[in-house]
Amino acid sequence: MEDNLKIILKEFEELKGQFVITNMINIERLIGIGDDGEDWYYITFDGKNIHWSSCVGQIMPLKGHLRTEDYDYLIHIAKLNHYDQIDFRASGNKNIFLNAVEEDIAKNYKNDRFLTGLYWDLN
Repeated sequence: MEDNLKIILKEFEELKGQFVITNMINIERLIGIGDDGEDWYYITFDGKNIHWSSCVGQIMPLKGHLRTEDYDYLIHIAKLNHYDQIDFRASGNKNIFLNAVEEDIAKNYKNDRFLTGLYWDLN
């Protein structure tokens, strides 16, 4: 069992921050790996919300498979629209979104644990 976790964590290290296809339909950024006591999860971010997808399924990386200019366009769009990338300095708090995420995690994920830190950099 632990060998599988090592494989999943190694995959995360190679793909963290990259756009991946989850559940065969969504393009999201891989930001972490989680555990609910019964299963391990890919933690992804769609620009507004965090999603947990079972590691029983798969993720498909896009970097290196899309044309470079197409992948760079995904990054460009994320810089303009993803909440973690928007500069909220006008509100007096540059990290207002990330602070809200931490509060949400503390409140809603009490029975879950994060096996990695959340990786917010675009890659």
